[in-house]
Amino acid sequence: MGSYQKGVANEVHMNQKSVSRCITEVTKALNEISNKWIQFPQTSTQRTKIKQGFYTKFNFPGVIGAIDCTHVAIVRPAADVLCFYNRKGFHSLNVQMVCDSDLRITNVNAKFGGASHNSHIWASSRLQSHMEALQLSGKSVWLLGDSGYPQRSYLMTPILNAEPGSRGENYTRVHVKARNCIERAFG
Repeated sequence: MGSYQKGVANEVHMNQKSVSRCITEVTKALNEISNKWIQFPQTSTQRTKIKQGFYTKFNFPGVIGAIDCTHVAIVRPAADVLCFYNRKGFHSLNVQMVCDSDLRITNVNAKFGGASHNSHIWASSRLQSHMEALQLSGKSVWLLGDSGYPQRSYLMTPILNAEPGSRGENYTRVHVKARNCIERAFG
């Protein structure tokens, strides 16, 4: 948000403007190299490797990622203030991410303000179209999302209020455990 910059500046014996410039430069550098390191699995081999990770760790077949959104606080913008003011009471970006079972980030969408709901971000993302295309081409792969996402043939969500001892409850228990990867990736 910027408020921490003064404290960091004091800690490293720099002024706030220098810390701000450093953050800007590091952010630019990360943006330049992000496409090399953040890649959604495009080939059958890449998808198989990720599916094996989810199956080995969670006994959940066919999963190529866990998806969720997180709010990243920002300084109040000059325009479209309401688009960035979230339900938690501060200005933010609502950043959608996907990770694999090893917490490697495979997709990021940081284009939406904090007022946007997860399901809206998903519906507007290229990733949704990509997952639909994979399903149409006969690929049996899924993302795991929480109840903020719509249930789709390629996007599995938990069964809320599943009957105790039922297959639905067992599915939801395994789903929540596997989807926790994205929560841990967020920190």
